[in-house]
Amino acid sequence: MVLLQRLYRMKSRLPVMMTVMMIMMVFCCSRLPCRLPVPLEPQPDTCVASTALNHPLLQRTNGKVQRMPGDVLEVDLEGASWQPWTEPGNCSKYLTRFGRRLSPVLLVSLPCSGNTWLRYLLEGATGLFTGSRYFDDHLHHGGFLGEGVTMDKGRTLLHKTHGATLEPFTHDLLSRYLEVDPNLPTVLLIRDPARAVLSYYKLVKLIGGDRHRAEIPESKFRSEEFRDFVTDVTLLWEELAMDRLLWTTKPLYVLHYEDLTANPIHHLRLLLDFLSVPTDEGRLTCLAAHLDGSFRRNSSRAFDPFTQEEKLRFVQAVTRVNNLLRLLGYPLIPTP
Repeated sequence: MVLLQRLYRMKSRLPVMMTVMMIMMVFCCSRLPCRLPVPLEPQPDTCVASTALNHPLLQRTNGKVQRMPGDVLEVDLEGASWQPWTEPGNCSKYLTRFGRRLSPVLLVSLPCSGNTWLRYLLEGATGLFTGSRYFDDHLHHGGFLGEGVTMDKGRTLLHKTHGATLEPFTHDLLSRYLEVDPNLPTVLLIRDPARAVLSYYKLVKLIGGDRHRAEIPESKFRSEEFRDFVTDVTLLWEELAMDRLLWTTKPLYVLHYEDLTANPIHHLRLLLDFLSVPTDEGRLTCLAAHLDGSFRRNSSRAFDPFTQEEKLRFVQAVTRVNNLLRLLGYPLIPTP
């Protein structure tokens, strides 16, 4: 009898309980960003997920440097200048000078990835000095008068930085982020990691004015110091590329050193277009006749100091960077 009485009371309360549940459901739905089922054909006012075409990372791929108001690539005719080609002839008339109110652009690379040579090509092609976060006295005396000139001066076409890849090495995420401004247009110069590591080690071990071009004894590459250097710098090479590909918010141009060496004038034209700098055919003609510059290391000896484990690390790092390059629509690292 007691059980029947309880069931009767529950039955009499059932409409009230259902009403309360309905009110709670309506309240919860009003608080949540719930929507009606999305139709198969997206409507203009329908919020849809980002696609490959409108993703912010992909929008940088085909972007260009937007010159700031007042930046008309003006040359400072009263300041210091440099004559890149001194032999008698038509090319001797060209000078390199500082600019006025130039828009900031970064040149990011691992050391010894061809950044000095690329700066020489750009200065010859445009007549504008490039800058550097660092001051190398030998480069300055060799005509790179933008060494040490801060980017906020607006006097240089672009500004070299190596990010967090200089000694003492660090792989700390925050340090890497703070080293390079992600909110500036950027040229990312990438070189095959094995060749870059080899050249970087030479630069570290050499001193004096010829350190950018000289060689070191092969015995230097058989030390534990070199083994540790390879491990550290291989990781730095990958981190630098990944960080710029993922963190840069402004137009990003990826240039591979091997592509540049294979066809320098062609890739220089593409880079000038990215920088929104008009092409000077007379300068390019002279540059084509003087491609090397003064600080390019031309090593002809075939030398392979790497272990099989180190070579595997190179392959794995290149594969990971290539996967991201492919995803974002950039050219892949050329096969050595």
